[in-house]
Amino acid sequence: MALRFTCARRFVSFNTTIRLRGVKNAPSVTPGIYTAIPILVAWHDAMAITLDWHALCHAPRLRSREARMHEARQRFPDAVFATSLVEPGMRATAYRRWLRPIAMVEACNDAPVSASIITYRLGQITLAQSTSSPVHYLRDEDTIEKGRFGECLLLRLLIKGSVHGWFGDAKVDIKEGDIYLSDLAQTSEVWLEGDCAHINVMMRRADLGDITVHGRVLHGEWLPCRMLREHLLNFIDILRHCDADNVKEMTKATMELLRFCLRTDDVNNKDTGYFLDEARERIVTYIDEHLSESDLGALRLQREFAVSRSQLYRHFAELGGVQHYIRNKRLQAVLRDLCNEPHRSITDIIERYGFTTERQFQRAFRARFGMTASQVRADWKSKAMSDICEVIEN
Repeated sequence: MALRFTCARRFVSFNTTIRLRGVKNAPSVTPGIYTAIPILVAWHDAMAITLDWHALCHAPRLRSREARMHEARQRFPDAVFATSLVEPGMRATAYRRWLRPIAMVEACNDAPVSASIITYRLGQITLAQSTSSPVHYLRDEDTIEKGRFGECLLLRLLIKGSVHGWFGDAKVDIKEGDIYLSDLAQTSEVWLEGDCAHINVMMRRADLGDITVHGRVLHGEWLPCRMLREHLLNFIDILRHCDADNVKEMTKATMELLRFCLRTDDVNNKDTGYFLDEARERIVTYIDEHLSESDLGALRLQREFAVSRSQLYRHFAELGGVQHYIRNKRLQAVLRDLCNEPHRSITDIIERYGFTTERQFQRAFRARFGMTASQVRADWKSKAMSDICEVIEN
């Protein structure tokens, strides 16, 4: 199977093809490189060559018709970078060149740079997963002037490690689970401490209106931030299996959740204390601990916390109501277990989280994620996805 690559080095551009194993008359390739994987090769000065993923959906396969149809439904990244696929001596240079339009990058110690970026362009936003060893990012006025992202904002969810830095004149410290934002029209300087992993969302500044975001940190223990964090984690988990309509709805939900977080964070900064209410935090903790119990609901919470129905409603009004919140938490837990416990039956997982009937569950799950639990389980266990995950992890 011939796959098209594109590469541009200064003023020179060209196309080339490679052939992969599993295809008639194809020569052998480097061990560990399989069909449908991100590929990065060093070309003289470690210029990245990016795979044209669309070829994967249309190229001939020596597989069954069902397998080809299944694989065609997979959503592959638009761009991939990984230092593990670059010659060791060229890794730092390759990473600097990859991120040059956004920031200058330097290692924080003498250890080799280790990093990966998987990017999906989704219309209104660009979504990316990234990992990195300790590095220093600098976005100065020269980088802003030469780059093309001056009209964009960058949201980063820190899922591993810790970060500190300066956004303009403001010093910030970010811990695991926090979400921080930067305006790419303004200067920033950030240090990653230890091995870090992020989920990143780039968007147009105009989509958030006149809300000030540069250096804003949404703390991980804050409930709206937890909602946005879980949404982003779920978005990444199911993105490869979503059709265009599902992606559009998930993107819309991402922006709405972010606006909600920023609005309510502004309320907190005015010392209203609404979302810092200790009673509501205790209720949320209780819900997390009792998700598997079928009688968990508004009546039980009223008894446990001695609050009226109207008080309970006010606590969760901005989140769609307490029943809506509990249902979404259960659906997210089911989605996580479908992926993390492939040997456990779907029926067992449904019963674990208190759904009384399978029909009720399937209707709610499909409405939330745009596919059935069986589709999620089948897609997650697919060979193509296993190959991609194995190579990325290695």
